[in-house]
Amino acid sequence: MTDADPRPDSADSEAERPRRERKERVLHTRISQQLAEDIGRMAEDLRLPVSNLVRNVLEEVFSVVEKVTDNVGELIEGVMDDASRARRCRAPEPPEPRPDPPEVLGWQPLILARDGTCAGCDAPLARGARAYIGVTGSGAASAHTLCADCLDARRRD
Repeated sequence: MTDADPRPDSADSEAERPRRERKERVLHTRISQQLAEDIGRMAEDLRLPVSNLVRNVLEEVFSVVEKVTDNVGELIEGVMDDASRARRCRAPEPPEPRPDPPEVLGWQPLILARDGTCAGCDAPLARGARAYIGVTGSGAASAHTLCADCLDARRRD
């Protein structure tokens, strides 16, 4: 651009085009008096025109929402993968059917008062978990405590 020619050259006009396009779009909306006052005070504190403050806030909000949305998608995929792995770890192949010990007359369901171990598969049994205890002619036999999977395997026998 020369002093004699006030028209911008093509490079300047292209650089100005995005700015003009952005200014050509105006958003009208109704807001409460309180929100208008709050925005005005904040703009004054930041020494910005209200329109710049509103535009910057909207741009930031959309940017954050986009990032959060992407991250939530990744997070959900990760949680689903973890849950799938946990299911595979906690639910292995059912144990092979085993006969009941000859002294066991039956299996009594119970809720464990303390941690234990399954006599069939050595899986840990947590306090409060449902389990089954073998009942013999002389009473319950704690050496014969089973998880549900092991009891089901014995039923298939």
